[in-house]
Formats: sequence, C-alpha cells, structure tokens
Amino acid sequence: MKHLALRNITKGIFIIIVSINLTPLYSKEIVGAWDTNIGHLNPHLYSPNQMYAQIMVYEPLVKYEDGKFVGGIAREWRISNDGKTYTFKIDNNLHFSNGNRLDSYAVEANFKAILENATRHSWLGLTDKIQSAKAIDENTFELKLSSPYIATLNELSLPRPFRIIDPSSMIDGSTKDGIKSPVGSGPWVLKESILGIKDVFVPNPYYHKKSEISQLTMKIIPDPNSRILALKSGGIDILVGKDMISRESFKILQKDTRYTLTQSIPQGTFNLVINSKTISDPNIRKAIILTINKDEIWDKILLQIDKKAENLFQRNLDFCDVELSKQEFNLQKSKEVLKNTSYKNKAIRLVYIANNPIQKSIAQSIQNEALKVGINIQLDSSEPIAFYQRQKNGDFDLIFNETWGNPFDPHSFISSMLIPSHADYAAQDGLENKDIIRGLIKSILNADNKDKIQKEYKSLLTLLNNSNIYIPLSYGVVLGVFNNKKIKSYKSGDMEYEFRFEDIKIR
Repeated sequence: MKHLALRNITKGIFIIIVSINLTPLYSKEIVGAWDTNIGHLNPHLYSPNQMYAQIMVYEPLVKYEDGKFVGGIAREWRISNDGKTYTFKIDNNLHFSNGNRLDSYAVEANFKAILENATRHSWLGLTDKIQSAKAIDENTFELKLSSPYIATLNELSLPRPFRIIDPSSMIDGSTKDGIKSPVGSGPWVLKESILGIKDVFVPNPYYHKKSEISQLTMKIIPDPNSRILALKSGGIDILVGKDMISRESFKILQKDTRYTLTQSIPQGTFNLVINSKTISDPNIRKAIILTINKDEIWDKILLQIDKKAENLFQRNLDFCDVELSKQEFNLQKSKEVLKNTSYKNKAIRLVYIANNPIQKSIAQSIQNEALKVGINIQLDSSEPIAFYQRQKNGDFDLIFNETWGNPFDPHSFISSMLIPSHADYAAQDGLENKDIIRGLIKSILNADNKDKIQKEYKSLLTLLNNSNIYIPLSYGVVLGVFNNKKIKSYKSGDMEYEFRFEDIKIR
C-alpha cells in the first residue's frame, strides 16, 4: 500500500514523500504518542534526538536491567586486575537491521566516531579516561582506560552516546555532523518520520527476539490533554512517559476499567536549583527554601504519586546512603533569616517550562508562599529548548532541574557538574567552597577504592546539601496507561526513557 505524506524539508519548502508500507496494517499495529518527533536519530548526539527512540533502534555493549549489567552486543566481558582494561566478547551471528554484520570492527568504528567528538561528551567521566578502543579480532573488543573508573559499565549502557550504528551509515567514518540513515541492531527499525505528524517503527528482522507487534506508530501530539482525548477515542493504544500523562489524568484513568495503568520504580530526583552567583547570600537562599511547602506540593500538585524527596539522590543508590539535614517549611523562621540580609524586594526569577503544567503549578505555589514573607518571586516561562539553554548559561535565579535516574545517578550526574552543560555548574559557580566541591568530584571520578569513594561522597553530598542551592521535591516515576482490550501487558525498562514496546503482549 502506498502512503503520501507532506514533509517540511527546509524553510517554507514542502515536498511529497511516497513511501511503500513494508508491513500491512494488521490488528497487531500499536499506536502510541509523543510530544515531538524523534530527530535525526543519531546515536552519538543529543537533543533533538529523542532518547526513547535511540534506545529502541541502537544497542550498547552492555545493558542495565533489573539493577544489574547484562549482555547487550557483548555476550560477556572481563575486567583486568588493575581495573583499566575491559575485554568484550561479541557474538559471531549479530547483524544490523540492514543485514550487515555487527562485529568488533563495527564497534571500534563507533568508538572512533564518538571519541572524535570527545569534547561534546566530556560530561561523562568515562570519555576522558579512554586511552584506546580497538578490535582484537572480529569477536573481541578491547577498551583501555588511563585509570580505573567504577562507573564504566554504567556509562557504556546509557541511551547515548555509547550505542552502535552500522558504520556504513556514518558520513566518512564520522557521526559528529550527522548520519546517512539510522541503522542499528536494536529491536526496532525506523520506517518513516513525518514532521509534526508521526514516527513509525517496525521490528528489526535480525533481532534475537520476535515481537508480537507488526508496527508501532508514535503520533506527535504536543498537548497533554489532546493525548488523553486520543487515548479515550481509540486514536492511540498506549501512552507512556514521565511527562506524557498529567497526574490528574492518571488519577482519573485509574477508575476506568478499560485501561491498565503502570508506574515505574522511582527514577531521578525532581528538584529546584538556586543560582549561587545571582543569589550569592546563603541566608537569602535559606529564606527562600524555608518558604517552600514541599508537603503541600507533594500532596496537592504531585498528588502523592511520586515518592517524597529529601536528598539530592535516593539513599538506596550506591554511595548515597548519607544522613543529611532536612529542609523545613517555616514562614516565621524565613522572615527572621531574611531580616539579617540586604534583600530589598528585588525580583527573583523562577524559570519553568511553559507547557509543563506541573512546573507551572509548583512555581505559582512557591510564588504565593514567598510573598507572605516579602520575597518577590517573578515567574518566567520558557520554551523547552530555551529552558535548557538557560540552565546551561546560568540565566536564572531559580530553575527546575532533575537528576537522571538509573544508571546515571550518582556517578555520571556528578561528573556533569564539572562542565557548564546543565543547571548544576551554574548553581555551584558562586559558592565560596566550589573548588572543594569540584575537587571532591574529581577525586571520586578517579578513585577505585570503594571505602574512599564512600567517604568522599559523604563529604560531597553534605556540602551540596548545606549550600542551600538544592531543593529536592520528589523522586520521579514514569507513568503509563494502555487499552487493556488490545494490550495484555506492558513493562517499562529500568531507565527513564526505556520503553520495552517489543515485549508488549497483545490480545
């Protein structure tokens, strides 16, 4: 069957794309939704490439599943006694979705392309430690590090950048300026992408596990209310993703027997960050924190769905079980603290994402409580791309932020604090003890003794907690809902953007 679609290729220019459907639209087609297109789907680059799709199309050497590392492209691996050499064994019957062989030489070509653009990936502790990445033979790949790195397997398993594309899809052996086509070895193949309309995936015929789904279509529906209407009208079968469903809709759908709802394990920490450079007085930062009614936010806005957060990282994570002082809500104390500062009703900008109703509601709550003690919070809405640029540039007084959950936290996240790529670098840049904080992070990233790492994490987390720049709100969960008349079961993966559509059981 032929399909006609309009695609916006360049400014103001539209052309007709004629594509041939490779898979008939049987009842096994499942339809979901996302708020934006997947991008060029380059496995080695970032936004606008959508992480959920990078995970679907590309595989890593190792995977993170059920709290441990299991084989991905590599069926097994060995770590040298000094912790600096990782030797991976690759199966000899692996193929990319186009039929090309996936061997150690293909893995080597990918690492070469990734390291060619190493500065772009400098937020990862592993990047600077790789001394060599080479194929020993077609089934053996060797990674040599300059020093041991305890989070090596964590970072190899991430959604990006250490995922493997068919080298024939690179441009002159490189991916830093783009790719020819998104060809991986993951469970899904991108069949079609129409700007603002949909992204269509079909199963990879060479993947080791056969899916019950013949086609997965992700409709592009930016508005959250429209996504729910599409679900109720039968226009979509499944909706999954942290910001794809409002908590109000989730609560309502719990009462509807037509749908089954899912909820992931707690992931990253949803928090507010205060910029220590623009609000340099720690007592002003303390006064702001004392006006934030976290219990009310959790109860009335987050609707008790997420787990309450007290620390920057969940205490059940490696090295994070540290007893820290808790933040309190106390307007009277806030007034008393504020008296000992030079604050004179200056507007404090709280930046939030314009189309994120949770952030907007929390921002309004904070604004109202702060006004009671004389703190002037000015709400500043920002489009998503501009929002993340403002995080990076430090163009905020307060801004929403999140840690990244499994398997990023805590190692990869603290590594990212060392460069101006997220809100944390800017938030810490005005602290008097920032050099001590950054020194601790560097020491942790270069240590391999677990007792030393634990001791330094305790010092680091205590310093960050006492700096009055982080306000943990909740440990976020990924919500999902599906039509149980069509779908029998669905299970999300361990990572925030890992949706195991290939494991869906249909009726």
